[in-house]
Amino acid sequence: MADVMAERVRSIQRCVGICFIAGAVLITLSILLQPSLGDPNRADLVLEKISKQDWGGWMTLHAVMMLGFSLVAVGFTALGFLLHLRGASGAASVVTACALLGASLWVAFFAAELYGYRFLTNLYSADPSLATMLFSTVWHWKLGAMAAASVLTFVAVIAAGVTGTARGLMPVWLGWGGTLFAIAGTAVYFFGFLGSTATGAPINPMQSLAVRIGIGLPLQVWLAATGFVLARARIRIEPAAPAAHAPRPKPAAPAPPAEPPGPGGPPPTA
Repeated sequence: MADVMAERVRSIQRCVGICFIAGAVLITLSILLQPSLGDPNRADLVLEKISKQDWGGWMTLHAVMMLGFSLVAVGFTALGFLLHLRGASGAASVVTACALLGASLWVAFFAAELYGYRFLTNLYSADPSLATMLFSTVWHWKLGAMAAASVLTFVAVIAAGVTGTARGLMPVWLGWGGTLFAIAGTAVYFFGFLGSTATGAPINPMQSLAVRIGIGLPLQVWLAATGFVLARARIRIEPAAPAAHAPRPKPAAPAPPAEPPGPGGPPPTA
């Protein structure tokens, strides 16, 4: 049984390592190659810039981003299993749920951009007003979904970093390093949301080069480092100790004493 459990742990560690490292590389490439689209509130200017992009490269970029976020979601799910085996089932649930919900939003809206924006850019050349109106609806909806997806991903990193450090799955510098950058990213989106409540204007902090380089890239480094550390670690899952309140077995009752022989002595044997 111990050999089976050890093999399960090694399999989970390999999954986390491969998915985190590959996903971090793909997302890093997409962050560096993502063009700046300007003010997110000027949907007409954003559509005009998108219409001037090379469409083959644009589709390839979004396909790479979809694959990267999917791999990261699988890695977080595997890390959730590892946390569950270490006794942190609550944190494992938070990591898994937030990572899957965030990745679902990322992939859904990047998939819409693969072909949907092509239709809008073609329409823009024929009827700019109608194309801008349709694009504004999709664009603003996407910005809200990306903000929610980013915060969900940050929460997954925080839960994994804090709990992974406490359970001995990663060193303190690694767990708390990712946690601090994820908290900073959450604060950026939180204060950006507070500022948008007064005007209703959408936010898109990841279009800012400072946010992409200062928060996005360090989190990808954290993913790659976490995958490398877990893939090389030798984590042992100890069997659970018996509960303190478990009932103890009752001692066996003593045997009754033998009756003394009668006055005539022991009965004769045949």
